This record gives sequence, C-alpha cells and structure tokens, in this order.
Amino acid sequence: MYIGERKIGNQMNTAFFKQHDDPRLAEVLHLLNPPPNYALWHGGPTILQCVKDIEHEQAIWAPPGRHSIWHFALHITYWKYVVRQRITGTTLSSFSRQPENFPNPPDIPSQLLWKADIDLMATENRLLIETIQQLDPKSLDDEVSGGHRLLDLIMGIVTHDAYHVAQIQLMKRLYQDR
Repeated sequence: MYIGERKIGNQMNTAFFKQHDDPRLAEVLHLLNPPPNYALWHGGPTILQCVKDIEHEQAIWAPPGRHSIWHFALHITYWKYVVRQRITGTTLSSFSRQPENFPNPPDIPSQLLWKADIDLMATENRLLIETIQQLDPKSLDDEVSGGHRLLDLIMGIVTHDAYHVAQIQLMKRLYQDR
C-alpha cells in the first residue's frame, strides 16, 4: 500500500510504502527515514547520510570558537534521546555523553570512537523512529513534558535534524577549504 507518488531524481516512485496509517506521522517517519536514494525536500541528506563518509580528523576539526561536526553529531543524538523520553513520558537513564546538550568529543579522538558515536546516533534515531511508529494519532494534540503538543515536538526534531545537517554540510566545505 502506498500513500502516493514520490519523485526520486527524475523518476516517480509509486511504491513508496507507508510507515504509519496517519499521514502526518507517515510524513514525519519519511523525513526521519526516507527510502534509499531519495532526495529530501531540501535536496540534502539525512543526518546519518550526512556523516557517513566523514573521517574522525574532519569530524573533530572546527573553526576557532565554533562547534565541530562531532559536537553537532552528539548534540543531534542527545535531542533524539530527549524527544523519545518526552514522547514516552518516561525518565530514561542519563545520556551516556556529557555535558548533555552539546557533549564533548573525546579528548583523544580516533576513528573507532567517531564510529562509536555515529553508531550511538543511529541507535537513537532507530529508537525514536520505533517510538513514533507506535504512536496513536489521537495523541498528537496532547501536551507533553515541556508544554508542547506531541506533534510540535515530533516536527521539531525533524526540523532540528535539517538545521544541523545544513551546518554539517557547511563544515564539510569549510574543512576542504581550510
């Protein structure tokens, strides 16, 4: 069952499968986890696609006084964790990296540690998607912790990803031009 045609490159994909019966949640899930080779509305990658080919030297580099790609990756991961906690209304164990909002990359960075943090991001992304897939659409107007509607919270994490993907893409270009 598909919800309509989606343009992939110059071709239409008529086999775009539903990820949820509610069209609002289906669209959110589509933005968080689009079909392979699908260009998102902004023409760019998802957060996981964005960091896929980055080496740890590039991830740790930052212009003076700015965050690195590694900082952004951990920040995005943290907020996926927070949103999942707010959706479920449960208190999860504390986030594994500190300080929480913009966790610090390791003091001695390595490719192994970078890949571990990307794996952490992929895990939090998957857990958030699984949590959203289980939502009852009737709850989307309910208030969640933080005083926002559930739908606003979910749309917020989608736009948060897009915002930081753009920053990471810019950082990748700045790194090449340094």
